[in-house]
Amino acid sequence: MRRNWWGVMRRLTRATCGGLAVLAVVAALSFSGWFHAPAGCAGAGPGPGPGLGSGSGPGPDLGIAAGGEGAPGVPSVSSAQSSAEPPEADSAKATDESAFVALEVINLLKNMYISEVDVVALLRAYNEKHSISDMLAVLDDPYTRYMDPAQYRTMQDDMRGTFDGIGITVGIREGQLTIVAPLKGTPGERAGLRSLDRIEFIDGKPTKDMALEYAVSLMKGKKGTEVVLGIERDENGGVRTFDVKIVRDTIKVPHVASEMLEGGIGHLQISSFFGDDTMDAMDDELKALARHEMRGLILDLRYNPGGSFPLAIQVASRFLRTGAPVVHVVGRDGRRVTYYSGPGAKVKVPVVVLVNEASASASEIVAGALQDMKAATIVGVTTFGKGLVQTIYPLSDGSAVSLTTYRYLTAGGNSIDKKGIVPDVEVSLPKPGDAPEESSGAASDATVRDVQLDRAIEILKARIQGQKAA
Repeated sequence: MRRNWWGVMRRLTRATCGGLAVLAVVAALSFSGWFHAPAGCAGAGPGPGPGLGSGSGPGPDLGIAAGGEGAPGVPSVSSAQSSAEPPEADSAKATDESAFVALEVINLLKNMYISEVDVVALLRAYNEKHSISDMLAVLDDPYTRYMDPAQYRTMQDDMRGTFDGIGITVGIREGQLTIVAPLKGTPGERAGLRSLDRIEFIDGKPTKDMALEYAVSLMKGKKGTEVVLGIERDENGGVRTFDVKIVRDTIKVPHVASEMLEGGIGHLQISSFFGDDTMDAMDDELKALARHEMRGLILDLRYNPGGSFPLAIQVASRFLRTGAPVVHVVGRDGRRVTYYSGPGAKVKVPVVVLVNEASASASEIVAGALQDMKAATIVGVTTFGKGLVQTIYPLSDGSAVSLTTYRYLTAGGNSIDKKGIVPDVEVSLPKPGDAPEESSGAASDATVRDVQLDRAIEILKARIQGQKAA
């Protein structure tokens, strides 16, 4: 029997505000400060503190596979389950709890969202679908999203960069759960898993039509426990299916790597602005390059989808003089707050920053600051163009919502949302099939060489040579 949603609202109203109408509840809660404060709102400088900049670059969503038990969200109660209360009572309780969380979200939207919201439209959408995600769709904002408890835990694991699991990245490819790549030195790599392997089963559960976040949660689990994957692999012109038993371990996701190239040029790659130790890892890599007498540096932010707003400011601070502007954030009231470069060790060699169409959000903050402050030459192609900041708000049932709370401008005051950062030197990677016809037989040099990296090296060599001449 379908329950009257407005009846649920009235019950919530009586419980919280003694009989006021539901819209009055929303309005009252907006001023009461009753709901909790957001998580992760730290940031340098005065004024409001943006939380986490959601990456959301182009391409499929990728999860870090590791694994845990239980489906995402609040488990539903089967009609066959025995209970002290009838099934209708259990259903009413679940509906009440869901509606209360929806009110939490509406309160946050009313007070924290980047622009004014239509509360009536939000309530109407929830009444029709009984889904917070469908309610948020009213905003037409791809970056504002609801995460059930399991999805929120997965996101926290990805942000920390350390979790117990098997160490593979996965995505949905042609409707199938597919391994993007095993991480080096992890149980997944040691078990022989390969890129483009298709995962048909996880501990006997078929993955067809399985949500990506749920699949990731199944592969997570306590260190030392086992998970069995049913793998389908294209091999020798055919398809081979087999099971792989993997023992979970603690996985540390590397976000920073470096190498020394020819001519004393360091190459520092930052794959994302997540991880508790990303800043320390970057400093360690810079020190290692300096010990090898680094004379120029390539900061590679290609395919970096973004991450933590405060971490972006810290990274930019390594390349800018203390007190230089890094980024400006603008809230719903139009007030601008500037975040400045902090103190600490500084990179003092010439710098080139590599970017591409998948460099987004926090990586654009760094690239934009270095470009505007003339601290580096930007090489590559125009970036993704995400000039918005999201803040993560935990909710009372263990779920969370990510809301767009600020717009940002680069250090020079430029808006790059839906525009991207145009590099100082534009260099595109050749697409497959772009090789000259005369190169048939052997692979063309253009198809195997990283021409963007080559151009960065050329620019730095010229800068280093110019310093010698001076």
